Amino acid sequence: MGHPRVASVLKGAAARPTGTYLFVGSPGVGKRNAARVFAAALVCPEACGECNTCRRVLAGLHPDVTILQPEGYTFPVEVLRATAQAASQSPIEAEHRVFIIQEADRIPERSQNALLKALEEPNPSVVWVLLAHALQPFLPTILSRCQIVDFPPIGEEAMLELLQSRFDLPADECHRLVRMSRGDLNAAVRLASDPATAEVRDRAIAVAANPHMSVVEALDAADAAKAFAGSARERMERQQAAELSRLEEVSGKDGQGAWKKKLADRNKRTLRREETEVLIDFLSWMGAAYRDLAAASAGSGTESLIAFDHAAAIVQAAPGRPTKFWVDMIEHCLDAQLALRNNANPALAVESLLLRMV
Repeated sequence: MGHPRVASVLKGAAARPTGTYLFVGSPGVGKRNAARVFAAALVCPEACGECNTCRRVLAGLHPDVTILQPEGYTFPVEVLRATAQAASQSPIEAEHRVFIIQEADRIPERSQNALLKALEEPNPSVVWVLLAHALQPFLPTILSRCQIVDFPPIGEEAMLELLQSRFDLPADECHRLVRMSRGDLNAAVRLASDPATAEVRDRAIAVAANPHMSVVEALDAADAAKAFAGSARERMERQQAAELSRLEEVSGKDGQGAWKKKLADRNKRTLRREETEVLIDFLSWMGAAYRDLAAASAGSGTESLIAFDHAAAIVQAAPGRPTKFWVDMIEHCLDAQLALRNNANPALAVESLLLRMV
């Protein structure tokens, strides 16, 4: 995962787990994968990574490993209360129960109290793993009960090595991907492995670099963004169907009904999230392009551009609007992403942003 020190810490923690762990680091540094591997080590007696138990944990299907993610931007307080109640129960198969809360820094302060009692009076068989980008949103009482595991940014050399070993790409292509992804390993992996991600990025940059957009062009661009999201949903549905067909092999025939229900509940949330994340990616690439347009408008050279492979279009478009306009569009992009995470209507959020270009 590119963090040998973290791997060593978690290996020791898996042998003698205690209470609550808080994995903190910027997006794309491997916290989610590390959490699942850590959970597998906690529930597998051999911590082998290869047995049926480990495969179920890594697939998100083990009954003693619960993975929570935001519903929209945050977590409903009733979900957190139900999770805290579930943590009082004994494990079903393993020695430990593991609760992984992704993006836990999105839990509002008033809702963090729903977890606090479970963390203050922990079930000795339960291990909590909270994942977060930053520590500031957490109550001091939460932080005081966590063992903080810091995930530093993955260095460029480590990213290059991971990309080369995983995709067998030439060094210059790996350098290009690292620069395009702004140091986000997840984004670099998606660009390397998924042509659709590169297509979304290219279209988003092209849309941003149109200083004289018409209403028709704005609506067409919004339709294109929604089409990208729809295609992503269809791909995810196919993956989910394949996962369901492997259910018997992974979990065995016993308890298949329970697994199918668990999968169905998870898949429903995942499909909506997949669509939203594609739109957020689209807006994020647009925001990066607006940053480049602002920089070029202010006289910065092409060497500072994030979308360096679109430098000609950026330099040509930048004088078409004042620098302040491009800066304002960065803010509007951020606002639109936040609206999507707060369950705003996706079509309206994207159309509203793009119409600001008119």
